[in-house]
Amino acid sequence: MTWQQSIDQFNLPLLPPFAEEVAITDWPQGRDYLHCYDSDFAETYPDVRHTIGRIDSASYNIAVQCLRRPNARATVFVFHGYYDHVGLYNNVIHYCLKHGCDVVAYDLPGHGLSSGERAAIDSFHTYRQVLRDVLGAVADIDLAKPFLAMAQSTGCAILMSHLLDGGSDDFARSVLMAPLVRPAAWGWGRSAHALLKHLIHSLPRRFADNSDDQAFLEFLRHRDPLQPRRLPVSWVGALKAWLPWFHALAPQPDCKVLILQGDNDDTVDWRYNLPVIRDKFPAYREVAIPGARHHLVKEGESYRAKVWSACDGFLLEGI
Repeated sequence: MTWQQSIDQFNLPLLPPFAEEVAITDWPQGRDYLHCYDSDFAETYPDVRHTIGRIDSASYNIAVQCLRRPNARATVFVFHGYYDHVGLYNNVIHYCLKHGCDVVAYDLPGHGLSSGERAAIDSFHTYRQVLRDVLGAVADIDLAKPFLAMAQSTGCAILMSHLLDGGSDDFARSVLMAPLVRPAAWGWGRSAHALLKHLIHSLPRRFADNSDDQAFLEFLRHRDPLQPRRLPVSWVGALKAWLPWFHALAPQPDCKVLILQGDNDDTVDWRYNLPVIRDKFPAYREVAIPGARHHLVKEGESYRAKVWSACDGFLLEGI
């Protein structure tokens, strides 16, 4: 039975406790998961130890994956975007392993293998609590220092919240890919939320053409059983409440961040977002990727090459 046949995102299999450090291939569904998401990293890196498990955080079971290599030079924490999950970030994980880094990645509440209503959240502060709890869960593991971060879209919003609100020392460098502050057409979305929040629970999801990789878009629409199919109104409300809180945060002049943004991105309001982020992180670097759409992690190969090139000149500098 394949992963697509065996997995129901509304009745997910229970993962072992993260502290038990269970190899992903020893989890009953692990090999099917690796095959489905092209994530059998041991084929390329035979010395990698890839574990999976759950931690308890904010009333959720959070799925956490850890990949370690001997003599690693750093640890990269990977923060995925809205509707995504760790399985889709195989390219990022390959990049990190290739450069001799350990990796920690987890599924947000309501995403991937983590519990919770699909794609819903009560508050963006819950996302921040989960991040802190993941850091706590890996504290006793012998992970390589320094800690670095790579985030996409909503993952950037969560990471930036952490960096600006007491977590500036946790990550030496952070890469923000197509970062979310507010989405495109936010004026309409905010007004629609005010009208609809008392009338409906969710809206049908519209699968956007947010990548140049047509095979990836087809996979999301038709072959990934972990893809949410609806947009909960609660998530829009949580974003709406988070925005004024985020804007009120003081800048962090010592945080080193790299902003990567495509100019064909119609998912986030990047013309609005980038000046806001520059003000929050005065030590920023920025690389524009002409023609790239929103999902930089899974963009076409030519665009991804530009992402990796930008990361090469920033993420591991001096390490």
